[in-house]
Amino acid sequence: MSPQRNPPGKPKTLDGFVSNANASGANASEPSAKPPSATSHDKSHMYEMCKEMCKEMSEKILERLDERFDAFDTKLQSVSSIQADLQNRMVSQEQATSALDERVEVLEAKYEDLSRYASQLQTKLLDLEARSRRHNIKIVGIKEDSEKGNPTDFVSKLIPELLGERNFPSPLKVDRAHLSLQPKPAAGDKPRTIMACIHHFQVKELILRLSRTQPMVYKGNKVLIFPDYTNEMMSQRRAFRDVMKALRDGGVKHHLRYPARLHVYWDGEEGTPEVFKDPAVAEAARLRTERDASTDG
Repeated sequence: MSPQRNPPGKPKTLDGFVSNANASGANASEPSAKPPSATSHDKSHMYEMCKEMCKEMSEKILERLDERFDAFDTKLQSVSSIQADLQNRMVSQEQATSALDERVEVLEAKYEDLSRYASQLQTKLLDLEARSRRHNIKIVGIKEDSEKGNPTDFVSKLIPELLGERNFPSPLKVDRAHLSLQPKPAAGDKPRTIMACIHHFQVKELILRLSRTQPMVYKGNKVLIFPDYTNEMMSQRRAFRDVMKALRDGGVKHHLRYPARLHVYWDGEEGTPEVFKDPAVAEAARLRTERDASTDG
C-alpha cells in the first residue's frame, strides 16, 4: 500500500501540513472503532513531507537570491564600466592638463621675452620720435592768417623781430613751418599754434633760451615759444609741475632737463645737483630737506 499524499493542486506548505495534522487530530477525537496510534509509517510520511517542503523552500529562496544577485551583478558591471570610463577620462584630462601646463610655461617665457622686447622697441620709438622733433619749436599767440599763406618765411622774419635782430646777425634759416593740424578757429577764438623746424640746433636752443628771459609781443598779443615734445614726454614733464612749484616757492634752484630729469641744487648752483626721474621721490626728498632744515634751525 503506497503512502498517502496531498490531493492534486494542494500546496505543499508547512501550514497545509499543520492543517492536515489538526484535521487528523480532530478526527481522532471522534469516537472510532480504532484508537489512534503513532506508527513508523506515519512518522516516515511526515519526515518526507517536511523534507520535500524544505527542499522546495530552499529552491525558491535560492532562485530568488539568484535573481537578485544577477540584477546586482548587472548593476555592478555597469558601475564598473562607468568607473573605468571615468578613470580613463581622468587620465586623459590629467595628461591634457600636464601638456597645457608645459605649453603655458613656454608661452609665459615667450611673453616675458616679447614684453621686454616690446618695451625696448617702445623706448626706442619714443626716443626716435623725440629726436625727430629736436629742431622744432611751437609758437603760440600769433593771430590767424598773419603768415599770409607762407608760414616758413613768416617765422624766419618773426623770430628776430620778437627776440631782437642783434641776437641773429645772419638770416634765420627755417626748414619748414606750418599751423597745427586743427580746424581753423572761429573769429575771436584761440589761434592755432605754429610749428617750425629750425635748421641749426644751436639756433633753436638760443631761441628757447631767449624766450625764457624776455617778454614777447606781436601786434599787441603776448607770444610764447616752447620746445616741441611728444605727448608721452610732455606727460612725464608735467608730472614734476607740483614739486617744481614747491621748490620755486622755497627758493631752491632747479632745472628740468631733457627728456624729464629734475636737477635740484640743494646747496645752490655751485653744488652738485641731485637728479630725480620720479616726481614722488623728488617730493619726498624736498619734504625731508625742509624737515631737516627746520630741525637744524
